[in-house]
Amino acid sequence: MTPMNSQSGDRTSRGFFIGFGIGLAGTVVLLVLCAVGGYGYVLRKQSSVRKGWNLVPAIVAAKDLQPGTMVTVDMISQRSIPEQVVTASVVTPDSVKYILSQKILVPVLAGDPMLWNDFETRMEAPVKWLFAAKDIQAGRPLEDGDFAEQPVAPKLTSDSWVPTRDRPQVFGRVVLAPFRKGDPILWTHLKSQGGK
Repeated sequence: MTPMNSQSGDRTSRGFFIGFGIGLAGTVVLLVLCAVGGYGYVLRKQSSVRKGWNLVPAIVAAKDLQPGTMVTVDMISQRSIPEQVVTASVVTPDSVKYILSQKILVPVLAGDPMLWNDFETRMEAPVKWLFAAKDIQAGRPLEDGDFAEQPVAPKLTSDSWVPTRDRPQVFGRVVLAPFRKGDPILWTHLKSQGGK
């Protein structure tokens, strides 16, 4: 028998350790990638499950209310409820002033959301309208900083008022008549699209 060459044995053992190290490093990298991918998947799934369950503020009855009751501040409170059940008919905190001193038509239990159609006057939810955030001179186009938004009940406005949803349509239009700070933005004071 010929004795084994010590150099060739060192090379073999060195090659084994290098291969083992590369395999171990690859395994660790693969495990880290799987962990990061799995965590990302769990976060996405969690977000989709919670969608619509984010809490938003709404006005609710603080105590049981009977039909014909005139609503006062002590009869209502603010509570967070899931956004998926907050429709346009639910009274929100920024509109609470419109239901005060109004008679309620139907019985409402403590904790129930207050709804616009529960009231005697069949109130409409206030709509946000565009107002002049500063004095605006005639002859110049409207810019982004010219607008402020404010809720007003539709029955207190006219067809010439510009609702917030139409903001993109008035942006850049030339002002025909000046606005003072706090004035509602009116279609009649703006050049038509063709007249830009």
